[in-house]
Amino acid sequence: MKFLTIIVSFILCLCSPYAKAQNSMIPKDRIWYVTDFGAKGDGKTINTLSIQNAIDVCHQVGGGTVKITQGTYISGTLFLKDGVQLYLDVNAKIGGSENQRDYQTIKGLNAKKEFMFGKNGTFLIYAENAKHISIQGNGEINGNGDKFWQEEMLSAYVRKPKEWRPNGLICFVNCQFINIGDIFLVNSPCYTLWTLGCDDVKMNGITIRNAVDGPNTDGIDVDCCLRVSITNCNIEGGDDAIAIKSDGGRLGEDRPCENVVVSNCILSAPPACAVRVGYEGDSPIKNCTFSNLAISKSHHGIDVVSVLAKRDPPFQMLKGTRIVGIQFNDIIMDDVIQPIYLWMGNEQKDMESSVSMKNIRISNLTATNSGDSFIGSSFEKNIENINLSNIHVESIKSFSENTKFYNNVWGSENPYTFYFQNISGLHINELCVDFSDSVEYWKHAVYFEKSKDVFLSNFSVKGHEKIKLISQIGVSNSSIQIHGFIKEGSPKFIFADENSQIIIKN
Repeated sequence: MKFLTIIVSFILCLCSPYAKAQNSMIPKDRIWYVTDFGAKGDGKTINTLSIQNAIDVCHQVGGGTVKITQGTYISGTLFLKDGVQLYLDVNAKIGGSENQRDYQTIKGLNAKKEFMFGKNGTFLIYAENAKHISIQGNGEINGNGDKFWQEEMLSAYVRKPKEWRPNGLICFVNCQFINIGDIFLVNSPCYTLWTLGCDDVKMNGITIRNAVDGPNTDGIDVDCCLRVSITNCNIEGGDDAIAIKSDGGRLGEDRPCENVVVSNCILSAPPACAVRVGYEGDSPIKNCTFSNLAISKSHHGIDVVSVLAKRDPPFQMLKGTRIVGIQFNDIIMDDVIQPIYLWMGNEQKDMESSVSMKNIRISNLTATNSGDSFIGSSFEKNIENINLSNIHVESIKSFSENTKFYNNVWGSENPYTFYFQNISGLHINELCVDFSDSVEYWKHAVYFEKSKDVFLSNFSVKGHEKIKLISQIGVSNSSIQIHGFIKEGSPKFIFADENSQIIIKN
């Protein structure tokens, strides 16, 4: 039956307009132009079959380039296949159709014979179990996302999606050797670029522009992938700019997300996170580095979450994500509500949690026009081995004495520029908190609660004269060593309860 399917597919390829015109000969440069297959870049014609025929022919004869030339080519779901590079010239655009009938439902089954995307997964460009696939060029892929949202707001930040919309712009599942470069991805209806269970992925020079009120319009989602590099990308949208996840439940197996490198990127996610690590999934996330990032206008700058959360299929969490070995270096932030948010918790009180977070390092970070940061666990299990060095934060956010403070999976609000809770092994060196442009109500510059083996050195607070701080440092039920600090005038340097152990040197 499989052999018959291959024969039929080959015959269909030979019957395509281009194959007839060329007498089935392969172009010397191995470039197939979609216009030779009948595609029209008039912004009106539905070109799904024409573009797909070009991809199929290219694939059948061993691979090459399928080229989109100048014009706007409206299309429904396209399936990228082994050995095919989809290339968009300057001023070439693939536009997502506004009609549901032009999209094919992806009913991919995971290792447990469950639907990976529920029963209604649809994407503009999709590939599964493919190798050596590529999307390149200086053209544009436009999902026409705003056609799938209502004017009504779902929350204060995002619009309400219509009853049906595509699940995303581009999705690759269980693929190997992916190369995406220099492309412009815009106006996605949901996720923009999602790799799930893929290995050896390169993303370079990608620009993503989504509406900041677009629901679930993540930029890049790396999910249960191995060996991924994301470089020189410029991303702005209505949800997380870059998210590293481990939703092995979709794949039906415990597959980690590891060895991910992100560098030299410009990120903005006004209602969400510039960088998110964790939250969705049960599989481990480990060995990820982020460096040379410019982050602006985001709710969270760095967001790392390990949680056993309450979710519905296909987002089932049975034990929670284990996160280890995450590093952030050379980060600039401006206008970020929470520069750093590391949270570990268990929302399923009746289930045993396997969540963990350890060996996290953040260095050389400057945040201006920012608010409070939180690093901690909301239950009895501790976060382990956190290292912060050369951190400078200018806090402008302020609270009233009646503010209801909280910590949960979506964020926190506390009257401390840095709040550390339930941590075992915390090393902080060269931390400066600047209140010069802040007003009203803060309790402490830094606050430690239920933490042990804390080492704080070269700590300083600036501009606190007009802030009614209780003290620069607050300590509760913690053991801490402090040395190399700078204290200037009021308020008092440290306030601690009787259950804390404090050693001050130098």
